[in-house]
Amino acid sequence: MGICLVAIATLLVSCSSGGQATAPATYSAAQLSQISIYAGRIQSSKDRLPELADYIRTKNWVNIDNFIHGPLGTLREGMNRLAYQLLPEDKANLLAIADKVSVDLEAMSSAVGAYDFNGTSTAYAKFASDLSKLLNSLPTAE
Repeated sequence: MGICLVAIATLLVSCSSGGQATAPATYSAAQLSQISIYAGRIQSSKDRLPELADYIRTKNWVNIDNFIHGPLGTLREGMNRLAYQLLPEDKANLLAIADKVSVDLEAMSSAVGAYDFNGTSTAYAKFASDLSKLLNSLPTAE
């Protein structure tokens, strides 16, 4: 009986991964492709920001509000969908930036509702900056 237990213990120890280091998780080509699709949708929103800036410059409150709730209305959903394509450490970072983007967008919407040009301009600048940070934080094929 003792010899049998020793043989089983030896087998278990030799087959276990023990203290071996595992390779860091990386993205597959399919994952990078999916990330690229979601990032492209967010980039499309970013590409339209000059249009929003023009509305802000001319204090076109109706169009600013329509733009925030129209073309930018699905941005939060897109950022969350993108985050769930990422590895855990990248996901946490992206969600933190996405929260900032959402706060900036809400601040801009509030400032627009109050017809506050300075508040709208400040929120827009933060929003544009944070949206760029979000896109720049994404993994790419190397």
